[in-house]
Amino acid sequence: MARAPRGRLAVNERFRLDCRPVTFLRHPPWWAALVVALAGLGVLYADALRVGFLNDDYVFLEEASTRPLAESLTGMGVLGNHYRPLSRQLYFAGLAFADGAPWVFHLVNALVFAATLALLLDLLRALLPLHGALAGALYFATLPLQRVNLSWISGSQDLLAVAFALAALALFRRGRNGWSCAAYLAALASKEVAFPVPVALAAWAWWCGLPDETGARVRPAPAALARRLAPFALIAAVWWVVVLVQRARHPVSAATLHLEPGYFLAAWVHGIQSLLGLEHPAGLVRGLSGHPPPLVPLVLLAAIAWWLPPAASPGAPRAGVGTWPTIALAAVWATAFALPVGPVAHVWSAYFYSLAAVAGAILVGLAFRRLDRWGWVGLTALLLWSHAASSGATSFATVDRPWGWTSHVTAFTFQRSAELAGTLQRELRAYEPAPARGTRFFFATMPSWAGFQMGNGPLIRRLYRDTSLAGYFYSQFSESTAAGRPCRFLHWDGARFAPLYAGTREPWFQVGSDLLLLGRPAGAAHAFRRGLAAGEGRPDHLYWLGWAELWRGRRPEAEGAWWAFGARDRSAAYAASMVAARDALLAADTLTARRRLFEAIRAGIGRPEAHGALGELLQHRQLKYGLLELKVAAFLNPRDLRARHDLVRGLVEVRLDEAARAAFEELARVDPGWARDSTLAHARRTLDLRTGASVAEF
Repeated sequence: MARAPRGRLAVNERFRLDCRPVTFLRHPPWWAALVVALAGLGVLYADALRVGFLNDDYVFLEEASTRPLAESLTGMGVLGNHYRPLSRQLYFAGLAFADGAPWVFHLVNALVFAATLALLLDLLRALLPLHGALAGALYFATLPLQRVNLSWISGSQDLLAVAFALAALALFRRGRNGWSCAAYLAALASKEVAFPVPVALAAWAWWCGLPDETGARVRPAPAALARRLAPFALIAAVWWVVVLVQRARHPVSAATLHLEPGYFLAAWVHGIQSLLGLEHPAGLVRGLSGHPPPLVPLVLLAAIAWWLPPAASPGAPRAGVGTWPTIALAAVWATAFALPVGPVAHVWSAYFYSLAAVAGAILVGLAFRRLDRWGWVGLTALLLWSHAASSGATSFATVDRPWGWTSHVTAFTFQRSAELAGTLQRELRAYEPAPARGTRFFFATMPSWAGFQMGNGPLIRRLYRDTSLAGYFYSQFSESTAAGRPCRFLHWDGARFAPLYAGTREPWFQVGSDLLLLGRPAGAAHAFRRGLAAGEGRPDHLYWLGWAELWRGRRPEAEGAWWAFGARDRSAAYAASMVAARDALLAADTLTARRRLFEAIRAGIGRPEAHGALGELLQHRQLKYGLLELKVAAFLNPRDLRARHDLVRGLVEVRLDEAARAAFEELARVDPGWARDSTLAHARRTLDLRTGASVAEF
């Protein structure tokens, strides 16, 4: 072979040494993918993170600012329904420096959510290749129930429980048992749904193995595993005792729990439903057609495909554990963390299954472990479409029952509550710019499920920055709630607050008579006494004060009120007045008849005939007073079916639904065949249609 000239060879060698591959688009670093993913989730949940304080938030905020932390930690807290000291007392006390700024609380919750996703990715990477781990994390991050956790500041309870439970597993896998136990205790102190964490740890050790001295994962011997899990079991047992003691100390306010097998089965079924994103299955098709995937989050999250390496071929070795151990772990996880919802399945909400959703992430990751870049884009679009459809449903359950198919709390619940709460606060300010110290607000005909009036009015105290104020529902009026303070009785007319009975000369009498119909005799008695002290007319006040006292079990006080009213037992006068009333009715003189009947009542108070006849006459002219007399007649003579029938129909007519239901129950006991009366059957259908809907649709 001819040798090339020396000079030419040198040039070629220099050319080869100087050449470098030219890369026009360098592959960006993984931290950039993290930024893009967080940006996509930030845009997706931006509206949720702008929601202000709602419902329980005000109660916890006030407790943190007015009650010593050490004192609040010794009990179940201001709500008294569950003992969750970390996610309630400690969480709100720790953020008290923010002076009630919602964005600070949302920022903390968002950071907890981000930490949860990091811990979830750590778990998924131990089970699955990168593509599957990212797919599972995307599913978990876009599950519709997460919108509830991030909208509601008190959603910190579930966020913290999930984060600490995953941290406990991450530490357990690495042999850090002490820190893992601490994380488990923190999860329990956040929400009791974390109780089954030891079951999840055992499942991991059995199917996925634990590292030995060489670092290889092996299945531990049963005895060794039992010794390692013993501290977790001890923590669970001690915490269970603490919860039982706290519930025993607060038997009235503690949440109602049901331990029937059907409730646990319902909890498991609703867990599957929640993990599928079906918070309101009936509206799914409508939601899919009306809510496309949000564009900006779709673009940002789909862009993660740029960082994905090529998918592994089916025959290539796969990272993680085998398929069946992964499925077994997911099945145990889903079942274990769905069962704690069983005792409260009658009020189930999808966000109750935030911890169980980790199992869904494992299964989704397993199903999409060989996902390619275009598959990632399609999966992102599908998950965001499902998220938009579910979050766009304007429905939530209103009836407590284990087998209802709609979540009691949805994203729309908080969206509507936030809008209504803002409107109601502005209108209350406009109606009462500067209430006197100690004022008590009593609200009637409020928008349903507005979340404005909670407890004894912490929202109102924060609104006016006055700790002496209080707020209650109208039916809660009593001596203990009014406490001799200035009272404002308001109703919502659909656009603004308006005073209740502003134009009447005897507002206290109107309040008392309303409370009698509502079945609140103690509150009615206090209202009548306030009316007497204010100089309102004595006869009516004293007469109905007697019935209020009798119905609350205070007969001597009732007789004292009737004596002051002028009632005397005079049989001859009673008989004469009844005859005169009958004659007036025969002459079609209803006014004279009503007067004679009232005279008969004064001469023979407690005799049912006069009360029933007067109630029948008054219900056509003064319905409220007619219903009161009919209620007295039915009380004095339970077999007075005519009075009971008229009372039930009247209560339905004036929309006192709770009282009407109670009256129907009493009627059924004395008249089992009441449904044969077509007017009563129609009244019952009207009542059921008005109050029997199990789902609120807007």
